[in-house]
Amino acid sequence: MKKQLLIYFGFILIFFWGCATPGQKFININYLGEHEKTHTGKIGIAPFQDNRSGMGEGYLGYRTLLDKSQETYLVEGLNLADTLKKNIITYYEKNGFTTAEIDPWELTPKGVKAASSIFKQIMAGKINKFECRAKKKGGRTDMILDIDLTLYLGIADKNTLKTIPVSLTLEKTEFTFNQEKLELFINQALEEVIQKALILE
Repeated sequence: MKKQLLIYFGFILIFFWGCATPGQKFININYLGEHEKTHTGKIGIAPFQDNRSGMGEGYLGYRTLLDKSQETYLVEGLNLADTLKKNIITYYEKNGFTTAEIDPWELTPKGVKAASSIFKQIMAGKINKFECRAKKKGGRTDMILDIDLTLYLGIADKNTLKTIPVSLTLEKTEFTFNQEKLELFINQALEEVIQKALILE
């Protein structure tokens, strides 16, 4: 009986501690939405800027474990700005547009006119905040995801610049937390942000 109890408590310890190891974890960020290719035209997309202060450009967030140590989450490729730009490209192409990467352009109506001669639209973006803070509490993990972006959309036939601020905070609790669930949480949030910010006409 004593041996059985020891085995039982061993399984309990594995359940609560087995997957909770400090260190760096890498997250794949991918646009998951599915669309019909009902649009046409060419979109020019400039490099995004990561304006977060005090963070490496690949940083996504952390999870504090029961012993106060931390797992740190980084985006695959260690470049969040480039990753977000690629997700925007995926969004447009899934909707039927063709895309091209372009040089940074002046974020004014004059800049739109100068840079958009062969494009239906041009776009750029800035990351103001992007961080997931998570904490392990007993058998659950509480997560808070903050996303704050500024997107710039130049409309070629009108020579106009549309500034699109995007701010989203989501909270979620997982009772069986793992890296894949965090990845899905971030990807679903990003899908919502992109679809609401870049409404296609």
